[in-house]
Amino acid sequence: MREAGMADQDRGEVKQLGDVRREIDAIDAQMHGLLMERTELVRQVAEAKAQAASDAGEGSFIAFRPGREAEVLRALAARHQGPLPLAVIFRLWREIMSAKTRLQGPLRVEVFGGADPLRLWDLARGYYGSFTPMNLREEAMDVLRRVSKDRSVIGVLPAPQPDDGDAWWAMLGRGDTAPVRVVACLPFLTEEGVLPEAYAVAQADFEETGADTSLVVLTFSEAVSAGAVEAQLQEAGLAGTLYLRKEQNGQYYALIGLTGFISAGDGRLETLYNQDGIDGVQLIGGYADPVRLAGCLEKGE
Repeated sequence: MREAGMADQDRGEVKQLGDVRREIDAIDAQMHGLLMERTELVRQVAEAKAQAASDAGEGSFIAFRPGREAEVLRALAARHQGPLPLAVIFRLWREIMSAKTRLQGPLRVEVFGGADPLRLWDLARGYYGSFTPMNLREEAMDVLRRVSKDRSVIGVLPAPQPDDGDAWWAMLGRGDTAPVRVVACLPFLTEEGVLPEAYAVAQADFEETGADTSLVVLTFSEAVSAGAVEAQLQEAGLAGTLYLRKEQNGQYYALIGLTGFISAGDGRLETLYNQDGIDGVQLIGGYADPVRLAGCLEKGE
């Protein structure tokens, strides 16, 4: 009798496991159905964008929207709870968003290897998905040239470091090529206080999301101290962080991360430009501030 009872218990456990698996199968079917519905909505978005581009006399439209993508990821982080790591959720949605972007139009990513090509490649692949064509380039300026010639290309470049050979960021917005701007940072999920490892650049607008960092390059004819730059920012009414100072071809450049979204018409940039010693002020885009891991843990990750 004891053996029969144990067999009945075992059968009960198997049946319970089968019920759970059927629930999982049902959820998988719902998720798949919703993804197909989402794809149809993306198709409608693409049609609307194409019509708007045609009405504006433009031959094509830029399918990707870095600001919109950041808002979607932040919304996921705000509602996420349970043991599944938020990094997994972000990776899933990045795959979905990148695949849907490619359904709207062409998309290619050009990656500058830099000192750690595998790390940058992994960051780009994780952010732009396994479905997106990617190429590794040996020179930062080669990446910028390719981006400037094709609106469907995104370039991924390492965040500037003091020992960089070329200050690629100082070249943005200069010359006769199409305007290339910083539009995003990688990774988008990081620990508190950690600066971005890479910037994404494109022929797209840097969009306001409510929590942003704007990037400005200051040009000087003579070397300038960090304290002097900070004082000039304060005098212009701007809050920010001096990321890097660099000398190149007899010019001195400073890369500044300004707190918040700054547009090209912001009067504070003109005030900054009019200060003694500053030869140029170039707004080179910016990025939506990433989700900080400490904040996610507070929400129950």
